[in-house]
Amino acid sequence: MIINSTQKLLITMTILLALGFFGYEMFWKNPKPLAESADSSAEIVGEDILILVEKLRAVSIDQSIFSSILFKSLKDSSTAIISESKGRLNPFATIGAE
Repeated sequence: MIINSTQKLLITMTILLALGFFGYEMFWKNPKPLAESADSSAEIVGEDILILVEKLRAVSIDQSIFSSILFKSLKDSSTAIISESKGRLNPFATIGAE
């Protein structure tokens, strides 16, 4: 099949037009709204965290609680943890392999 010069020119112009269209879409056109919605949801999450931080900064502890008679009358009821012997070196090894 022989391609004459008119067909070569038509093919070349079509390819250049397609490349120009894709180049314009990729580099010069404004970003799509989908990317903006992702950014706005990230800002909403960030705003929630900032609001929570501001609420936590507003929390204050009344220091008089620690000097009250009721707080001083509290007793420690914790028990000491007794150390026990350790098990086998490799719990997954077959029994008697040690």
